[in-house]
Amino acid sequence: MKVPRADYSQIAKYYDKLRPDPSDLWVSKIIEYGSINPNSVVLDVGCGTGRFPLRIFGFKEPLICGLEPSIEMLKNAVKKERAEKILWVRGDAHRLPFNDSSFDCVYMTLVIHHLEDKESALREIYRTLKEGGTCVIMTNSHYRMKRGPLKDFPGLVAIDLKRIPPVPSVKEMVVEIGFKNVHYHVVKRDEGYVSTEEYLERVKNRYISTLTLLSEEKFQKGFKVFSERARRKYGERFRRIAGFDFVVGQK
Repeated sequence: MKVPRADYSQIAKYYDKLRPDPSDLWVSKIIEYGSINPNSVVLDVGCGTGRFPLRIFGFKEPLICGLEPSIEMLKNAVKKERAEKILWVRGDAHRLPFNDSSFDCVYMTLVIHHLEDKESALREIYRTLKEGGTCVIMTNSHYRMKRGPLKDFPGLVAIDLKRIPPVPSVKEMVVEIGFKNVHYHVVKRDEGYVSTEEYLERVKNRYISTLTLLSEEKFQKGFKVFSERARRKYGERFRRIAGFDFVVGQK
């Protein structure tokens, strides 16, 4: 199935404004599952504007490389504080520009659904990992998508259910490629109460890439319905429980 492609040359213009820095919880879990320490050599596949590699460097100071296909996203990354601590590379996850056995940990955060050939990219990760190295894949489950606030946006969840692979199928792919000790973790974070109007503003500005895949007409019609539903259901605020799934495998 062909994966709908989000245009990150456009998304890069507002990406960091609409997405807060990754929480300590998500960063700490990548470090924990990837066994990252100051002596590690680490690769972030699809690093975007560098939010995760910069945070991970702040925690452990490993040698870390951020790989990203969008030059516009990388331009934003290199402007950030301590960006000189990261090796930034423009490249394709399907053809990693690195030698065999280069990294102790390779991770990707909410990237696997953007890959046209997931198996090919995972094989590249396997190739570039050292023996005993770890792959960490942070993704979202179908269960959670069906129950999150955006389920009330007409047609949106249906798009993500098609493009985001179910967690069990990701785990199966990782096993078939040859990774050992494959396991996954569900990690949740209580974000407390969120202003309904502030959340609607984020949705209006297309804070997730799926929203950019809708035509302007479908987006405007869908946003009107979603706004009405959200205000009616939540009132002024609602409790937000964020969660992600981490699939982990060892070479």
